[in-house]
Amino acid sequence: MTSPVARLTWQAGDPAGLAADLERRLGALPPGLEVVPWLRESPTDAPTAAGRLVFEPVEEGATPLPPAAGPLALVGVAWATVELDRADRELAQWLAPAADEPGEAIEPHLGARVRTRATTDLPGERVVLAEPATEGRLAASLARDGEGPCVLYLRPAGGLEAWLAAARARGTAVSRVAAGPFGRSVLVPGAAVAGPHVIVVEGSPLSSPAPAAGTIEP
Repeated sequence: MTSPVARLTWQAGDPAGLAADLERRLGALPPGLEVVPWLRESPTDAPTAAGRLVFEPVEEGATPLPPAAGPLALVGVAWATVELDRADRELAQWLAPAADEPGEAIEPHLGARVRTRATTDLPGERVVLAEPATEGRLAASLARDGEGPCVLYLRPAGGLEAWLAAARARGTAVSRVAAGPFGRSVLVPGAAVAGPHVIVVEGSPLSSPAPAAGTIEP
């Protein structure tokens, strides 16, 4: 297996507070994710309340270890785009060929059309290319942050139903269960409809498209 060419960070104005909030709502911090201080890209680039996801290049010669096994697995990271075909071409060097992947599906939690691609070069097992299909969460993410990583897909070691029972006991708000690119899943709403978004999933990529998408849900 090749070493990742990027690390996944969640930039925030208050990284300690965000990390604590994620752990409270999810039951554990997502593996392979580093919560870091906001890095200004320009003088006007002020931190947003919810923060943002970033793929940061791994320094030359660095050999990051794969995430340790735990209660949550990072099964995928969604890449927001306004054009699936272009994103497919631009990210092709880091993605596996599409031949063995399912076709396009609908991600109802985001209001998006998606394609999944295996990767060994980017964090997570797969990259989910996502293009808006409705005026939903993905469209809001693109309007605020532009193209790039915007969603964490997490798979609980004990299964979705057990995770949902524990989440409800913790008082964590979740959406209705819906079929997405990784099977049955729920959205864990965050501080902003524009994300970053967290979706907890049941399993592996679907072999057939999901039902049509709706609009923004709680």
